Amino acid sequence: MNQLSALTAIIQSYAEVLKKPGVISVRPGYRMENGWPTKEPAIVVVTSQTAGPVEFPPEVGGVKVDARRATAIEEYRYENPETFATLADKRPELKGGAFPGIDPVADDLTSESTQPMPEGAKAKPHIPYTAPKGFPLSPVEGVISILCHASPDAGWPTLREFLSKTEKTLTVGLYDFTSEHILDEVEKDLAGKKTLEITLDNPPLNPSHDQSDSDSLRALDKELGNSLKAAWALVRSNKAVQRWIFPTAYHIKVAVRDSQSVWLSSGNWNNSNQPDMDPIGHPNAQDQQTARKSDRDWHIVIDHEGLAKTFEAYLKNDYDVAAREEGKGAETLALEPAGELPPSFEIEARAIQWQFFAPLQIDNEPVTITPLLTPDKDIYQPRMLELLNSAKKSLFIQLQYIHPSENEQDADFNALIDAVARKIKAKIDVRIIVSQYQTSQGWLDRLQAAGVDLDYVKIQNGVHNKGFVIDSSVVALGSENWSGDGVLRNRDASVIIANETAARYYEKIFLHDWDNVARQSVN
Repeated sequence: MNQLSALTAIIQSYAEVLKKPGVISVRPGYRMENGWPTKEPAIVVVTSQTAGPVEFPPEVGGVKVDARRATAIEEYRYENPETFATLADKRPELKGGAFPGIDPVADDLTSESTQPMPEGAKAKPHIPYTAPKGFPLSPVEGVISILCHASPDAGWPTLREFLSKTEKTLTVGLYDFTSEHILDEVEKDLAGKKTLEITLDNPPLNPSHDQSDSDSLRALDKELGNSLKAAWALVRSNKAVQRWIFPTAYHIKVAVRDSQSVWLSSGNWNNSNQPDMDPIGHPNAQDQQTARKSDRDWHIVIDHEGLAKTFEAYLKNDYDVAAREEGKGAETLALEPAGELPPSFEIEARAIQWQFFAPLQIDNEPVTITPLLTPDKDIYQPRMLELLNSAKKSLFIQLQYIHPSENEQDADFNALIDAVARKIKAKIDVRIIVSQYQTSQGWLDRLQAAGVDLDYVKIQNGVHNKGFVIDSSVVALGSENWSGDGVLRNRDASVIIANETAARYYEKIFLHDWDNVARQSVN
């Protein structure tokens, strides 16, 4: 049980006092001071942005009452509950549930409302996940060529170069492919006798999209014809599939070129993760403004045939299983997007001077690279837990969000959060950056209730990264968000890179964000 669980009974006892016109949520939390939660437990009352002044008693049941205005996400959830539920089913960063049982609180302060399944409706059948045989996810080591880079700094120019070198085959697994400039590049680079095999999710559209995922596949089908093999990933909410493997998302971002090279990232092929800019090679006057409205992501290109063939085998297995379920005809590519995020969810630009970091090529140093895939059993969680526990001097973490869970099946995920909390208590240098999504629906308070002292946490708008730097010597990067589904059940991919030069490169970018972009304020 988290340290705020005792407040639930008090909230229920004082429901009539707290439930006033304009109140959209009442939940446990911590008293806010100067825009940041303190360590003093409080009852958090969230009021609608459209409500007038609402008066509350300073405390109830011996606990202080902390009144807050709704965030854009909380307001949208209150005003559009059914639409929001559809969006959140595919966009885990929007999910509530920080304090189950009283999240959210609108008409009923004692329990979360749920819609009963329509009479006669049947749950979509689940297919157990199976990995390809003969491709163990074992570390590789040696003098391996790697290209370290980040967005918005150099994500797109580096991806463009990677795509342009395709000679025969490109095998891709992606969550989101909605950028026109990337689509144009793929069409150009895969023209001729080259093949593209892609497995794709179909999430609600990012506000920055140029076209839908389905539009991208149909354009590729028209351009590449028989050279394209495309399938929708077997995600539970995807209307194109009748059975599912992944509960929330096919969230991977990996491309394998000619069975030789791997591009792996935290970023999708969309405009916020891969903005059409090149501030290193071709700077222009709009770079600062574009960067402020774009996401922070880390990427890497790895030239290693063995690792490339391993990732390729997993991607091809995903495709083969999905294609058997849904067929291979072009008509299967026509699928409406699962909604669209409202413009109010766009990144709020902040007046900072962005420092751009050039890519770093490492060619002549020993490197050990450990591939991490989920939901493959005993891969991501135990290896990341070992990595976190190994930190002796510093642990820098940059994640889109951290959603502690009260589900027993998520115990292994919670063990990672516990490991971070222990490092904070051990007084090593722990710094954690999360995105603006952590500040909604109680997740920031819930993180502290789970044992992570918020003195060591900052908020950075637009963080889409899932990166870790340990003791300036090891870096982990990839696509696993920190939730039960992200760590244990969705399709995601990361790598652990043991190389001091690479670790210090990403550490420098992290420290730039910590010192200049991130803030200890929810405002």
